[in-house]
Amino acid sequence: MRKKLNTKHLAIMALMVAISIILARWLVFYITPASRINLGNIPVMLAGLLLGPVAGLLTGVVSDLLGAFMSGYGLLPPITIGAALFGLIPALLKKPLLGKTVSLWRVGIVIFVTDIVASLLWNTPWLAMWQGVDYWVMLVSKIPVVLGLAVAETLVIYYLYKPLNRALKR
Repeated sequence: MRKKLNTKHLAIMALMVAISIILARWLVFYITPASRINLGNIPVMLAGLLLGPVAGLLTGVVSDLLGAFMSGYGLLPPITIGAALFGLIPALLKKPLLGKTVSLWRVGIVIFVTDIVASLLWNTPWLAMWQGVDYWVMLVSKIPVVLGLAVAETLVIYYLYKPLNRALKR
């Protein structure tokens, strides 16, 4: 089923972008210069799950671009692609994995796959190259952070998805 973006969807996307920026740029804890704990991907993944792949992708891109400019970080286009993946992958996995039955473990699979692909497999090599850090050192340091975040993201998304989905259908 193809979802068209309407005014309501654009307003929800803008809200998700704002929430993502707040969670990613201001409510953040740095473990190492390359590893940080934030929940900024939750609104992006929710946008993909609730509004479809295009909305998820756009929410991720706009969140990353605006967040980078607002916080003074340099813009690294491959990382922006990673942000887009956080919105796109859940939307693409929704139908085959969630189907009509939304359970905690199914949401968990969607979130874990998304975090592994977008964060560990896509973003880590680019961050390692950008920061001049050995890839394997960065990967090993990011694995526990990403897995821990995936658990937290799974719980939050699981408990928000159903009520938000119902509200959108009104």
